[in-house]
Amino acid sequence: MAQEMKDFSPRHRRIDLSRNDRNNPWRRLAFLALFFGFILSFSGSIIWFNDFTSPSLSLSSPVETGIISEQKSENDSLLADKKDQEPVFTEDEVKIGDTFETVLERNGIDRAAIPAMINAARPLHNLNRVVTGRSFKFTFADNSLEKLEYEIDEDRSLVLEARDSSDWKAGLEETVYQETERELCGTIESSLYQTVVDISGMPELALKLSEIYAWQIDFHNDIRKGDTFKLIYEEKVHPKGMKKVDRIIAAVFRNGDKDYWAIRFANKDNRIDYFDTDGNSLRRKFLKSPFKYMPRISSRFSLRRFHPILKIYRPHLGVDYATPSGTPVLSLGDGRVTYYGWNGGFGRFIMIKHNGMYATSYGHLSGYSRNLHTGSQVTQGQVIGYVGRTGLATGPHLDFRFYKNNHAVNPLTVDIPAGDPVHKSIFSAYVAYRDSMKERLEKMQPVEIPILVIEPSNTPYGPPLFSIAANGSARDDTE
Repeated sequence: MAQEMKDFSPRHRRIDLSRNDRNNPWRRLAFLALFFGFILSFSGSIIWFNDFTSPSLSLSSPVETGIISEQKSENDSLLADKKDQEPVFTEDEVKIGDTFETVLERNGIDRAAIPAMINAARPLHNLNRVVTGRSFKFTFADNSLEKLEYEIDEDRSLVLEARDSSDWKAGLEETVYQETERELCGTIESSLYQTVVDISGMPELALKLSEIYAWQIDFHNDIRKGDTFKLIYEEKVHPKGMKKVDRIIAAVFRNGDKDYWAIRFANKDNRIDYFDTDGNSLRRKFLKSPFKYMPRISSRFSLRRFHPILKIYRPHLGVDYATPSGTPVLSLGDGRVTYYGWNGGFGRFIMIKHNGMYATSYGHLSGYSRNLHTGSQVTQGQVIGYVGRTGLATGPHLDFRFYKNNHAVNPLTVDIPAGDPVHKSIFSAYVAYRDSMKERLEKMQPVEIPILVIEPSNTPYGPPLFSIAANGSARDDTE
């Protein structure tokens, strides 16, 4: 009885059941199925992870793998060929002592191509003469020079393109400037030139302004402290960042108690000129002097002057301008050269007949402008020669004479006719444009900016970026 009760106890029952399970074949098969299923599932996870992290690995068949590898090699080859065809750009600057040949050799270009390049460029520019500081740009394709660009000056570049190794095509390319309008105003402290340069940093702006008012204002004698000016001008910015003045659009200059207005406008014949508020031209038929700036007068018009070399008294029927040798001499007006060459005591000499009434002459020149000869047509303001001391001269100066009806007259007092006014047919259009320019100029006010003084020890990176004049508007050169 006790034994039977023991068989029914939980402990003995579990032992008996466990022994029976061990001898059960279906139980064993189920366990093996679960085990192999786990192994297969784990292997699949590993393969999926490798495919995800490395796309180049796959379970494709050997044939498919070979096709994919071959396609990949072809794509890589095409990409490599395309990469080889992409042009390579380099730039170099002409250094002191450089020649065209040395620049090309420094950039790995075969000297055998040089003669063909020079011959192709010769009608446009002589490449045997390269200027220090100018730039070369090279374009290479497949390790050979395909294109060359040389900066002739700020406005032009020579472009050479290869047709083959011994044949080049040459052309000129104009520099593309960025143009913008600027405004400037200021009060003169010492001179117009110095004030404009201090405010804008552009000497050519002062020159252009003085040219506009050449007949209204004597900038050598009439300017006084406190005179003011306002102007609107167009500025051109070179791709390298250099800036220069293109043209003045409108200006007003207060000299003493009088305002001188200048409005740039195209007349009926499309000739550009500057006009006052009434439409009268500021330009005369002739310039006030044969220079951009009025130089010092060393000898005036006289009927009896002591000659410093001949030591006798005789008439001096002209005006002597003392100025350094090489100073450009301008034609006083449009006309035709009637005398060109040596003329006794005048040395190198030019005479220009402007019309049936007026003529001018220029003596003691050091040289002439290119392509000038007897019979040449010249325009007002054109450079015709350069100041010198040829002939009977004690120093460099220009002997300038003015003739009216074949008689010499005093250039400083002669009454010279003005240019043509705005034509009546377009006067209403001029008035509308004039009023818009006047409104802009009248709204401009000088900006009071204190002068910034920086000791040299505090400027390790160069001079300050601001140029400032008293009672003037300053321009930031970093724009």
